[in-house]
Amino acid sequence: MRTEYNFESFAETPEYRRLNREMISGWIAMMKEAGEKRIERVLDIATGIGTMIRIFLEELPEELNHPQVICLDKSQGALDKARGRLGSAVSSLKTVHATAQEMNMKGGDVSLVLWGNGIHNLSKPDQRESVKRIADVLASGGWFFFNTAFYENSRPEETLSFYRYQVKQAVKILRERGVDRDRGGSRAEAAKYHPRAYYRKLGEDAGLKIKDAGEMTAPLYRGAWEAISSFRNYASGALHGYPIGEAQSALREAVAPSLEKYGQEDEEGNLYIPRRWLAVAAKKVG
Repeated sequence: MRTEYNFESFAETPEYRRLNREMISGWIAMMKEAGEKRIERVLDIATGIGTMIRIFLEELPEELNHPQVICLDKSQGALDKARGRLGSAVSSLKTVHATAQEMNMKGGDVSLVLWGNGIHNLSKPDQRESVKRIADVLASGGWFFFNTAFYENSRPEETLSFYRYQVKQAVKILRERGVDRDRGGSRAEAAKYHPRAYYRKLGEDAGLKIKDAGEMTAPLYRGAWEAISSFRNYASGALHGYPIGEAQSALREAVAPSLEKYGQEDEEGNLYIPRRWLAVAAKKVG
């Protein structure tokens, strides 16, 4: 049975959790420095299995209280799983089955919105609509934090050979399997990498004040790359025109030889490819 979501394996990797914990710790430090005393309600956009919000709650200091949590996702299956995983970590939990661009919530009383590594999956109009609706639900002084590993500067120059070789190897695998390419259709949104300035303007156009738009680098190992290669949007962008399922399978199989050829070694001899993430902090003022 096909699941409604396919980000679980990546969200569970040590790299993903470590990087997001570091980002979230920085965001919380920013709020404390700004004099934040209390977080009443938190909205977690595209919550998936709840990884982002759980890390946030684990890092949130006691003095900022235990907020009401609202988890929003287009997958009811993901929401059900997130509810089970969050369990006793949340004193008050509400789930909303919707997309960010279609959410219809009463505005003005959300203290903080989180959106982990998902905004790039939407079209530009849907991104604008989503951020506008996020701004509408935020209370005055409320925070909006989001990140993405799919933006213009996410792939360091020295890593491009890895991506090219992975695609080359995947195409070879597909040809050996007799899988043909359909050259029609359009690329997935995740294949259209926007610059950092675009994401800053996205928030500003919604009336938010950008407090920070920094970059961080994380080493991604084989398991993480195999998980990323399973993303529908990643596969449809990297192997545009090939059947999605076949493209995902071929890209996963191509990870190991690509790492072997172009991967960097850590202190223990494990191979990885570094990936940059953009982390944006915005605030509703006035």
